Amino acid sequence: MASGALLQMLGDIGFSLEDATLCVADLGPGSFTGVKVAVTMAKTLAFALGVKVAGVTAFDLVSAVQSVAIPSRKGEYFLREPGREPEIVRALPTGSIGYGATFDNQQYPLAERCTAGVVSKATDPVDLIPLYIAEPSISKAKDTTVMGGPNA
Repeated sequence: MASGALLQMLGDIGFSLEDATLCVADLGPGSFTGVKVAVTMAKTLAFALGVKVAGVTAFDLVSAVQSVAIPSRKGEYFLREPGREPEIVRALPTGSIGYGATFDNQQYPLAERCTAGVVSKATDPVDLIPLYIAEPSISKAKDTTVMGGPNA
C-alpha cells in the first residue's frame, strides 16, 4: 500500500501506519502540483487506514500569530495577516515574516509547528481540499483536437 520510502521513514522514528489515528496535510499555498500531491496522499492513506484527515496551511507552519508571506511568482507573495483572508501582494507590510528573496531572516514552514491549534477540524477524506489562492499557471491546448476538443 505505502511506498518503501514512507515505510522506511516511519520505521526510523518508531511509528507504523497501523498506529495512525489521523492524517494531516499541508493545504498550501505552494506549488500547485506539490499541494495536490500532498493532499491526495493524505486522503489516500486516510481512506486505506479508515481514519479522518485534517489540514494545516503553510502560513500556520511558518507562524500562526504573525503576518506571513510565501513567495508566489513574478515577484508576488501570498500574504496572510492574522484575522484576514490570504491575498496576493507585491509589497509586503513591515513586520511580516516568511521566505523568499525579500527576507534576510527566512522562516520556512516546519512540521514541528503543526499543533492542535492550527490544524483544521478532522473530517472525512473526501472533504479535505487544498488552499488555492491563485489560478494554476497552465496553458490551454493550442490545437482543438487535443484534450477532447470539437475536432477530436
